[in-house]
Amino acid sequence: MQIHLDQKDARIIGQDLLEYAETLSEALGMDTFRIQEEMQSGDLNHLIITFNYYFGEYIELLDSDHRISS
Repeated sequence: MQIHLDQKDARIIGQDLLEYAETLSEALGMDTFRIQEEMQSGDLNHLIITFNYYFGEYIELLDSDHRISS
């Protein structure tokens, strides 16, 4: 699955990724609270890197037509 992110509004990106993380972590039996807390412990870049760490195997984040790497 690919998720396209609109880089124009960082707040929306962060909120969207937290929501995806909640859904995915619950479906995969992961500790949702711990993952979301870790994602929010830094800036947007940290949030994206943390999301990729936990869910990169399942989700590919894209900005326009480019893969967002961590």
